[in-house]
Amino acid sequence: MSEAKGSAALRIKLSDPTQLDKLLAFLAFDANAIVTRVADDEVELSFLGSLNVTAQMMESELRLRLWLSSHPDVIAVLHE
Repeated sequence: MSEAKGSAALRIKLSDPTQLDKLLAFLAFDANAIVTRVADDEVELSFLGSLNVTAQMMESELRLRLWLSSHPDVIAVLHE
């Protein structure tokens, strides 16, 4: 069974919209990441290249956990 390939964008919704600019700046450091604000409290994240959906999800989760470790008062929800 092969995993699906593609560039499925994932969304990250924050409990505190005032922290969204900080998250955007953190995620945008990587030239291979495409980060787009889709709402006052939500961004869309996708990656250039040949990462499959599972790899993109794992990479997104790792980056989000790293950012949340410095922002313990913020709750974030990652979804497709």
